[in-house]
Amino acid sequence: MTGSVVGLIGFVLTSLTENIYIIYVTYGLIAGTSQSLIYTGVLVSVGYYFDKGRSIATGMVVNGCGVAMLALPPIMQQCVSSFGIHGTFRLIGAAFFQCAVFGALMRPNNVEMNRKMENKTKNTKELYDNQCVRLGKSVRNSLSTLGSVEFFLFCLSTFCWNVSFNISYLYFPKYFKTNGVSKLDVSYLISATGIGNICGRYLIGLAASDRKIDSRLLFFGQFSLIGIFTLFLPFLKSFTIQFVYMTAFGLYTGGVWILQTVILVELISLSNLASGFGIVMFCGGFGQLAVPLLAEILENDNHDNVPDIDLPKAFAVSGSLYILSAILCALTARKSSSKYSSVTNLSHGDEKKKTNDIELNDDLEMELFIEKR
Repeated sequence: MTGSVVGLIGFVLTSLTENIYIIYVTYGLIAGTSQSLIYTGVLVSVGYYFDKGRSIATGMVVNGCGVAMLALPPIMQQCVSSFGIHGTFRLIGAAFFQCAVFGALMRPNNVEMNRKMENKTKNTKELYDNQCVRLGKSVRNSLSTLGSVEFFLFCLSTFCWNVSFNISYLYFPKYFKTNGVSKLDVSYLISATGIGNICGRYLIGLAASDRKIDSRLLFFGQFSLIGIFTLFLPFLKSFTIQFVYMTAFGLYTGGVWILQTVILVELISLSNLASGFGIVMFCGGFGQLAVPLLAEILENDNHDNVPDIDLPKAFAVSGSLYILSAILCALTARKSSSKYSSVTNLSHGDEKKKTNDIELNDDLEMELFIEKR
């Protein structure tokens, strides 16, 4: 809800100025912060609410992004033509503000409700002592888990694919226009990613829910394939082939948001999901910040001595980073994982543990026991 209000402010302020340096703040900082707040809040909430079938639930939620990617490019093109860029920014701000309505409809889950009841039944001194002990143990366990090599590799992987993804999206329109595609057809090509996103997010959600399919293997396969396809994009001149590529691009990149939540739970446990997801998104934000600097390096002087982007080189860098991201994620498999670990079993209220369950350390067991009560 906070993100929706911040988004409204950011886009309205952007619509009121033409100074690029002010837009850096209003659009880049304020509106960008709002997107982070909304997206992180939604995915973390889904991760807490759904212990069984978490990947399917996440897939259904993020499918809204795929629908938007399919429908909005032509609509935005028409909005700019009808209302101008300033009016379009105000419309986007109004759409962001609608997220406050949906945020207000998110009810607290059972863990949050139990904590509130616990607070009412305990006196202030006991509650203060318990919270101090739990906070100290939680911070210690979090720092130990989030400081692992596997988590660092996954953060680095997130940085790489955010760089490559934003390079691709930044230069798709220019590449298609240089191949003689009209502005309206370019919007249809961008919409093709929405078709792939809708299918990919749903299919990846189903696949990731199968305990026999490794989430890291899915991640590796997705980004390896799209990396290879992107390397050959400059050689694709036919509109039909370009449309197929954009559909495949949406298909293979859309599922990453589902796999991120699943892989993080496997790497750092459900209790550290919120803090871990925040750090991962922070690394992704740095990846987006690196794109303008990288674009400066990719510039070439054309025949009129005007700086221009070397598109083949840009897509070569983008494709290579996709593949590097896939490899870095695959390296996190050194940490044994289980989608149905004892953390999940405890959240379902399983009092009896099977002998082959993964053993939890004493601190985490005590924390989960307090949460259950």
